[in-house]
Amino acid sequence: MKKLLFEIKSIFIVFSSILIIYSCSASTGSRYNKNEKENSTNTSKENKETIKSTEPKEDFDITPYKTQITIPEKKSGTVSKNQNVWFDYGSPVIETKTESLVGTEDGFRVLVITTDNIEEANQVKADVYFSLNTYEVYIDFEPPFYKVKAGDFDNQKPADDLRFKLNQLGYKEAKVVKDKINIYK
Repeated sequence: MKKLLFEIKSIFIVFSSILIIYSCSASTGSRYNKNEKENSTNTSKENKETIKSTEPKEDFDITPYKTQITIPEKKSGTVSKNQNVWFDYGSPVIETKTESLVGTEDGFRVLVITTDNIEEANQVKADVYFSLNTYEVYIDFEPPFYKVKAGDFDNQKPADDLRFKLNQLGYKEAKVVKDKINIYK
């Protein structure tokens, strides 16, 4: 008896779900196709005439409303040697490196960026060199990374100053590291 009731309930549930699914899947195309066929023959000529008569005339002239934009030309390749970018911060006095390399010793450099892309390292080196043209900029390859480093400092204080400047220029990863520095005479 219980088995029979269970089978009847199951059949009822299956048929009711089929009925619900079938009733919800009615197509709207069949409802509107009949009306469109009847109306299309009568109103097709009228519609074409009204569409032609209601098209707007294109007589609007936009030229008085155009804005003239002038973009100043950038001078490329010319970098001023006296860039006074650091207001009230001072610029360190560094001797020019025209003399010969004497040797190396332990010191400090500022690590600007570490990357595995040589093109990116060269671009950062050029950007740092032209924005801070008083310092030497180096690229060290320590597999698999290229490290862009700036400066030759025997004291940590000027290296911290350079790190601060590089942070202000947008190199947020810049940090002072111990490294072998070049000695010039």
